[in-house]
Amino acid sequence: MDQNFTLMAQSRANYYTAGSPVQFVRVELLKGDMTGEVAVCLTFKNVGTEPLTGLVVHFKCKDAAGQVLCEDDFYYEQLNAQPGAVFGSDDAVYVSDTPVSSVEVEQDRAFLNGRGVDLRSYKRVRLNLPRVLPGSIAKTLQQRTGNAQLTCVPQDNEYGWFCACGAFHPNEENTTVCSECGGDRASIKATLTSILEEARQAVERQQQEVNSVASSVAPQPQVQPTPAASDPRATAAAVQAAITGQQEIPPQQAYEPEQATAAFEPQSEDDEDEEAERVRRYAPKGRLFDDEDD
Repeated sequence: MDQNFTLMAQSRANYYTAGSPVQFVRVELLKGDMTGEVAVCLTFKNVGTEPLTGLVVHFKCKDAAGQVLCEDDFYYEQLNAQPGAVFGSDDAVYVSDTPVSSVEVEQDRAFLNGRGVDLRSYKRVRLNLPRVLPGSIAKTLQQRTGNAQLTCVPQDNEYGWFCACGAFHPNEENTTVCSECGGDRASIKATLTSILEEARQAVERQQQEVNSVASSVAPQPQVQPTPAASDPRATAAAVQAAITGQQEIPPQQAYEPEQATAAFEPQSEDDEDEEAERVRRYAPKGRLFDDEDD
């Protein structure tokens, strides 16, 4: 009996295989709406220069306790994956009635125009996944580019580049357009840099206005101010709270950059001012990228 499957979770590969014409992209867990079974689907990409006609991989699925639920080979046959194409997400390599917690994947053999290529000799290189953008910045980027998949900081490394959708493109792929979201590498960077600069300028203007109001309405101190009261930021925050009824601006340590995370959790619009300030410190003067050429 046919049934529909709903996406439960997905995780991108945290490594790439240097020099290999085939790259592992992500794993997805899908749940059947009738049986409740979990289907494990793997996605790969042809980053070579020849059509990919077949692929053999070895996978291992484990539960939350680390126990192996299934370990087997899977054959992708009669493929016609052209250079840059992704494939495999429609094929379940394993279906289980037990929750799957982790999946390990090893590429075995690829067939390029029918010619077999041993993939086991290619070395794996672990990747640091891209940082997630603050919610309001990501939302603005999505609106300006018309691409709802952009949630991460685009970045380059010695092995390739990450798109803002989170997809990694190794140097072997030799492309400037993301094969997963369709975004142009240079255009996304330029748009995000512009957004960050606008956010930085907006925060500075707001702070200047608050400081101006604070200096005009604050009474002259009659006694030696305490260290906390001598902080212009604290004074401006107190005046702003008294005039607008808003809460105090968080202390300085609250503006440290957040640690990178693989999950994106949109924030409410009430947090946008704090996000803008955090982004200003996160990317001083709107500069986010280390590569001078871009």
